Amino acid sequence: MDTRAIVADFSENGSSVDKKQSALEDRVAGIRRYWDAHPLGRQYVSDPHVPVGSPAFFEHIRPWMNPYKFPWIMDRIDAESAKLKGKRLLEIGCGMGYDSLEFIRRGVRVTAVDLSPKAVEFCRRHFEVVGADADEIKVDNALSLSFPDNSFDAVWSNGVLHASGDTQAAINEVFRVLKPGGRAIISHFYRKPSWMYLLKHAGRANIEYDDEDPPVNEFYTEAEIEKMFGKFRIVETYREHHRALPVARSGFKAILYRYVFRPLYNLLPDAVAKKFAYKYSVVAVKPAEA
Repeated sequence: MDTRAIVADFSENGSSVDKKQSALEDRVAGIRRYWDAHPLGRQYVSDPHVPVGSPAFFEHIRPWMNPYKFPWIMDRIDAESAKLKGKRLLEIGCGMGYDSLEFIRRGVRVTAVDLSPKAVEFCRRHFEVVGADADEIKVDNALSLSFPDNSFDAVWSNGVLHASGDTQAAINEVFRVLKPGGRAIISHFYRKPSWMYLLKHAGRANIEYDDEDPPVNEFYTEAEIEKMFGKFRIVETYREHHRALPVARSGFKAILYRYVFRPLYNLLPDAVAKKFAYKYSVVAVKPAEA
């Protein structure tokens, strides 16, 4: 074979890999910029008399965060904490730290990471305000975690991996940092078909966030999600949010959603509505022999 052809082919393949890596880095940078500019929870404190980072600030936000807004998430934290007391848990995408805080209060040793430096700053301040101690709180990337292999007894991530820029790579990192026999508790992925997928892709109606939507929010079928956990042993899956949620978004499409779509959709019987739940959660175990 012509040596020049081999060199040309190698060069072309290398260039393609470099372009993909560069595109991924740009994507991750965009995600970081978005969450630095829109710290999750900040939008719920509209009172200018509440100082940012004060005890009142975090109390204002608390009722809106998932563990307090959705009782089944707190039930899951209770159940997992009972298995993990005194053990090491990594939360990927900690935000202001409300999920991590509940694990700490139940005796779990928590390391909390987030791609956004602003989120990490808020999380550290939050724990300082309430007197909570984490093993570590730091900036880290779900696609290339800084921890050694087999570091944690469990990984918790709530609504983050599908927004990481490369969902499969993030799941692979969860597998890598878990100890053999460790648990991945991933709550949740965005699911299709679902009522939210229909709105965002057919109706072009972004109703989930008060401001602009995040740059990445991937939707997957249940089969696609479970395939990405191929190296794990899946022990539990469940659908969530089969009822259309109230929203604060303004504009014509939001009005149609609030007064037409949502009331009509929520008339569907549970058995039908559950087929269109928009979140899908997975609990999986890293095999002991891995």
